[in-house]
Amino acid sequence: MDRRTAHRLFAAAALSPLVAPLGLRAQGSFPSRPLRFVVPYPAGGASDFLARLVGERLSKLFGQPVVVDNRTGASGALGVGEVARAAPDGHTLAFTLGDSLINNVSLFKNLPYDPQRDLTLLTQAVFSPAVISANADLPLRNLADLRRYAAEHKGQMSYASWGVGGLGHIAGEALNQRLGAGMVHVPQRGEAAVMQDLLSKTVSLGLTSAGLAKQHVAAGKIRPLAILGRERSKALPDVPTMREQGLDDPIFDAAVWISVVGPAKLPPAVAQRLVAEIRAILVLPEVSAAIVERGLEVMATTPEQFQANYRAEFDVISRKIREIGIEPQ
Repeated sequence: MDRRTAHRLFAAAALSPLVAPLGLRAQGSFPSRPLRFVVPYPAGGASDFLARLVGERLSKLFGQPVVVDNRTGASGALGVGEVARAAPDGHTLAFTLGDSLINNVSLFKNLPYDPQRDLTLLTQAVFSPAVISANADLPLRNLADLRRYAAEHKGQMSYASWGVGGLGHIAGEALNQRLGAGMVHVPQRGEAAVMQDLLSKTVSLGLTSAGLAKQHVAAGKIRPLAILGRERSKALPDVPTMREQGLDDPIFDAAVWISVVGPAKLPPAVAQRLVAEIRAILVLPEVSAAIVERGLEVMATTPEQFQANYRAEFDVISRKIREIGIEPQ
């Protein structure tokens, strides 16, 4: 059996018997032209990497080009807004972080889309546990060290995140307030800039993905203190979670995930086929290996799982944004 046939069988198995006839009928008309994957973040980031990885294989399966379009700005709102306004035919999708679907609702007074009304949630493709790291000059190796150090240096520390209102900012500020550390927030445009701050030792702490931190931890250039999320990261398996170290705020259980969404009112057969094909691609051995190498972990949720996860995290994150006092723009 060749790889293409194996993929088709996997995708077909992912569809329930009740919807398979719809999917078969849809294949005759979808896709009818090139697909556009909107990535609302700069090229080279994790969302861009995933869109290109999936797009290359989906193009071969569909016999249509897949164009990755980086539409940055407004914390992901610009690109996601374009997808929300696109024709609901399955040819325009977004590969986007949870921040643009959850956090932005609380952060923007005039958000140009309502995720629940204007988008179809297809699948949470991968997640990336975030890590809180310290610059190598500080005598910190865990949260107990941080607690003692922060008490002795109140108002003298800083932490960097990948942007105002992102999960890194919210979790960082929740920790800041929990410790009473009086740390200054240094917002950056993306996690690469946060890492540069840590390496240059211009900030005390930084929040990035575990995958990005991995090489610098191995080289001894930064020190990981804790992982966000319910489980330890495969990229940094020796680093305990926040909860393991006694911090049980639900915000510390959250992880950064990248999802695939389309416009609202996608035809059911088209949505089902997209979900089946994308989920099948994500678990192909060479694809999952590339994802793990990047420091990400496969989720490949069903739409129903995506909806349940979305609702749970929306409540936690929205409440925490109000609690820590981040004002909408």
